[in-house]
Amino acid sequence: MKNKISLVIGKILIMMTLFSAAVVPIQAATLKRPQWTIAVYLDSDNNLDDWAQKDLNEMMMVGSTNDVNVLVLWDRSDGPAHAYRVLPGDLEDLRDYALNGIETNMGDPATLRSWVTYSTRKFPSEKYMLLCYDHGDDFRGCMYDEHIPDEGFDLLTHQEVVSALSGFHIDILAYGACVLQTIEVSYEYLVGGLDIGYYVANEGYDPMDGFPYDTILAKLVAKPAQSPLTLSKILVDDYIDYYQYVGTAYSQAVTLSVVDISKVGKAVTDLRSMTEAMMVDMYGYANIVSAASGNANLPWSEHGWERLIDLPTFVGTVHAKSLNPREVRGINPTVVETVVSISGVLVTSLNDAIIYRRNVNAMEKKGCIGTSIYFPTSQDSYENNKHLYGDLYPLMAFADEGWLDFMFAYWKVK
Repeated sequence: MKNKISLVIGKILIMMTLFSAAVVPIQAATLKRPQWTIAVYLDSDNNLDDWAQKDLNEMMMVGSTNDVNVLVLWDRSDGPAHAYRVLPGDLEDLRDYALNGIETNMGDPATLRSWVTYSTRKFPSEKYMLLCYDHGDDFRGCMYDEHIPDEGFDLLTHQEVVSALSGFHIDILAYGACVLQTIEVSYEYLVGGLDIGYYVANEGYDPMDGFPYDTILAKLVAKPAQSPLTLSKILVDDYIDYYQYVGTAYSQAVTLSVVDISKVGKAVTDLRSMTEAMMVDMYGYANIVSAASGNANLPWSEHGWERLIDLPTFVGTVHAKSLNPREVRGINPTVVETVVSISGVLVTSLNDAIIYRRNVNAMEKKGCIGTSIYFPTSQDSYENNKHLYGDLYPLMAFADEGWLDFMFAYWKVK
């Protein structure tokens, strides 16, 4: 009898073991997290409403899958904000999001933080991309909200972006906005301690069409396990291909690049070393600096943004001219030797930071090589342009890295 009981118990244990072995893969599959959350911060509470609707229509052409969640917080010009999970051909209203259905200030860092908090907690995934669409203006900021009750207008400064995104891991931060791929902005995010892998933004004007979401999302849902770097490159390629062959709004000035935020600090340190070396003989180097800044002047300067130049082009020109005996005649030889060495190092560190970039054909010929920098042609221009961005440039962390000192030294002897 005792042996029979033992045999029965043994069979039960075997059956339980086989059952649990069969259940574990099912549970693991059930608990599997999606590969990507794509959280779009779509601000069209201004003159971009029709274009934002176009973007949302493109997203619905693909929609979310089990491996990719596409989420949108959309604040329109004529009503409150709404939060959606984008489905193929439809929208799922995210009713549990606190700001859904409320007239929301998209220029408030608390709103951005609320959206990132909700989208990361409600839709956890292996990788996360935040894509912000609206107007942008280098050091003034981004996310223009023009219909705030009792206030009227607000925007996000880059310092507010830092406070909003602090504590989150973001694999890709992408902007569909004008002139935000500057060394000053990426450095602000670095020293602000943001945990960002890749920063994707436009060195020039961003057309109102925005990103071609349909082609980008189609490639992502087809291969959802792709890395953040691969997806960043898809953003660039599909964006440039769209404006090269399809898009029309200001498409002649389109450029997009991917910057590795972790590599920006080395480039800034090397840039400071180069400018400090030139300042030892600023009278001698003034002509080279003038030629380099002119060579790097971006093509939209005629529209009022002459204060931005392409940084890699500027550095490359300084390096090349410093190697030319005719160009450096009369300059302290020790200074020239130092500048040649440091500028060569800086060319490499900029290449390391700018992971990938493309332009439409017209822009490729203009020397747009991935990130811009602030360089007014004169001190008068610097003073006269302060009204454009509320004198915010000195508030950027980059302004303390010697660049302002270098510009004032150059203007003094020019």
